[in-house]
Amino acid sequence: MTLSSVIFDARAAGAKLPRNLVIFEQAARRWQGGYELLLVDDTGDRRLPALAQRHQATLLSCSSSTLGSRLNAAVRASRGEVLLFPGLGDRRVADWLSQRLIDVELDSHWDAAVLPVRRHSWIRWWWLLQGPSPCDTFLVARPWFERIGGFDPQLGSDALPDLLERLRACQARVSIETA
Repeated sequence: MTLSSVIFDARAAGAKLPRNLVIFEQAARRWQGGYELLLVDDTGDRRLPALAQRHQATLLSCSSSTLGSRLNAAVRASRGEVLLFPGLGDRRVADWLSQRLIDVELDSHWDAAVLPVRRHSWIRWWWLLQGPSPCDTFLVARPWFERIGGFDPQLGSDALPDLLERLRACQARVSIETA
């Protein structure tokens, strides 16, 4: 059975973190696979230990101010063969995660997958030109993550889109989902 590491960044999620954790739990309930939930934090918010405990997440304190560096620290502490970086949550994300987490066991035809945040139809074509957003949900196979050296530790909100572009440049099989 494949172990997935689900990594949330407290600063990036902000006030939506509790909602995003609930959405992930909804997706994980329909999935029989193994996962670990990690919450990386550089804010020192006193409410986070209780939130992490309620959602059975491992809370990782990190002093780095950049998203790339914080996510690298979380990946180093993780054990999963698949790395999942949930973006902005809505019902569609829960459904997609449920199916994608099941597919992890069945599908070896991808190295990374992205679920873009819901956009208005007239903006979708623009997304294809502009590329991914840090608000999208990213799923990456650990061997590919390690092969390209992880996130650029100097990048902030561009860390996830940059990772995807470097994966593409190295010929990784990247699936852009439409859910």
